[in-house]
Amino acid sequence: MDELFAICRTFEIDDHDARGFVLKRVGANGEGERWPIIITRKGSNFYGFENVCPHAGERLDSQSGEFMDDAGNFLVCSKHGAQFDLDTGFSFSGPCQNKSLTPIKIVVDDGDVCVTGVELAEEDGLDLDDTSIPEVVIVGD
Repeated sequence: MDELFAICRTFEIDDHDARGFVLKRVGANGEGERWPIIITRKGSNFYGFENVCPHAGERLDSQSGEFMDDAGNFLVCSKHGAQFDLDTGFSFSGPCQNKSLTPIKIVVDDGDVCVTGVELAEEDGLDLDDTSIPEVVIVGD
């Protein structure tokens, strides 16, 4: 079984909402690289996607960290207005219609929302300027 990395607790993401995180994964060259992700929730189900719009390769969230439409029905690219389904990441409107966000494997384990199937770097080292996006620090047991 793949290793699980806890990202947040289930109660930290409301139903029909999304939250962004920036992790550090091991890249193709073996170096750590920033990896922005989105975790969405629909009922008791959680879904994960890379935070990259398939239209232009930019992050979906706005400067304030918002991903959602006002009614909480779908993710919205703040740059181009593309709309994405919360559980499939499929775009049904906007410049990347009929394309999808890149999914990531999410597992809920004892109240933790975890990412799996990826090799994460051990330290964050991201030094983000934007304090509205929480950093996740991976620590060993």
